[in-house]
Amino acid sequence: MSFPGRITSKISSFLPRLGLSALFLCLVSGVVLVFYYRPMGNVFQNVEEITTAVPYGWFFRQVHYAAGQSFVILMLLHTLDHFLRKRYRIYSLAEWLRLIFSLSLCFYTLFTGFVLKGDKEGFFAGRIFMNILEKIPVAGGTIAKLFIVPGDSFFFLPYLYHCFFLPILIVYLIRKHIREWFPSQGFMFIGTIGLFLYALFIKPSMDIPPEAPVDIVKGPWFFLGIQTFLKVLPPLLAGLIIPAVFVGCLIILPAMGNILGALSLKESIVHAGENGLYYLLIASICAYGFLTLKGAIWGP
Repeated sequence: MSFPGRITSKISSFLPRLGLSALFLCLVSGVVLVFYYRPMGNVFQNVEEITTAVPYGWFFRQVHYAAGQSFVILMLLHTLDHFLRKRYRIYSLAEWLRLIFSLSLCFYTLFTGFVLKGDKEGFFAGRIFMNILEKIPVAGGTIAKLFIVPGDSFFFLPYLYHCFFLPILIVYLIRKHIREWFPSQGFMFIGTIGLFLYALFIKPSMDIPPEAPVDIVKGPWFFLGIQTFLKVLPPLLAGLIIPAVFVGCLIILPAMGNILGALSLKESIVHAGENGLYYLLIASICAYGFLTLKGAIWGP
């Protein structure tokens, strides 16, 4: 193996191990915070009390935030690594589906954590999500109430998903990866030191009080592209249909050749169809990355 090949191979093996190290620290710090968080009443004030009044509350909150973000970003890079190397060809469709579904759940976990801040941005993001779900024909209102409801219980369902259902489901879905890529003491040490240094030296971002007047309210970084779409497209199309089509195409990618082959098409057409979907997904990822970067720098 060439030197660049060895380097990329090392990086490929480091990503999931560092990611799982971050996951373990995220779960541990989350267990500490869950004892103090109250999903009813003045949630913003509760979060501020955790940050300022609870001993080392600011530290655990920073570790939890950084660990959660690190785990999702590293898992995203791990999935992109499989995608760009076309390793999905050696996976069964069920295994590839578990990987994509667990990654989607990770982003939803980050989203619920963003909502649970209880500040202007969190409340705004929750309202947008609820409004998008309500746009689903016929059953929109019922579906929305499965994830978030207005009123005093606005934060309760995101709290249940973020603190209980989603972590358990994600760990269950990636259990095979955990056994395969279980981090050694060295990776745990590096991950712990890195996240502790972040918590000690990086000041937490200022939470915006719910009643504060602001000109622009941004969602979480991975939501900025959708937030841009929402300015020019109907909410249902921008918030649900386009992301669902992208994830659906990503899921069927390993089976694309078999699907086209079953239609008795020529081998050249099957090959072109599989490559066409692959490069279409790459173009979509690049386009959304550009929109996300644009939203982060100039606003959605």
